[in-house]
Amino acid sequence: MIGSIRWNILIGFFGFLLTFVMSVGSNFLVRALLHGAYSFLILFAVVFAIRWFLGTLAGLKGVAGPADLEADDPVGHTVNEMTPDDQDQLNDLLKTQLNRPDAADPFVPLQPKKLASVPDADPEQLAQMLRQLKDKEP
Repeated sequence: MIGSIRWNILIGFFGFLLTFVMSVGSNFLVRALLHGAYSFLILFAVVFAIRWFLGTLAGLKGVAGPADLEADDPVGHTVNEMTPDDQDQLNDLLKTQLNRPDAADPFVPLQPKKLASVPDADPEQLAQMLRQLKDKEP
């Protein structure tokens, strides 16, 4: 595609203004705005199609290729997409961690305390505790 999207927007906006100005005298304001919006959308699509046609089928290219860039200063023109191969370093690190003699205690999962209940609680005493808790709430 040749050019930029600015061409589409500028020509579409020009069509919107022209259609709105010509339509506002004989239509309501909302109707004139609607006609202007239709004009913008149609011209935007037409200019987009023309730019696509000229850029692909006609063979015109407006964008400079990588050969046109300055060869002396390649910084900022390309992206290094390769990641370094650290597989050997990772393997060595894992081996040293496995063979450490000063390793701390082996893994032990957490063993939380069990909730305890009062086995021989007097119902009257439990009711009294609930009443006291209820009185403390705001």
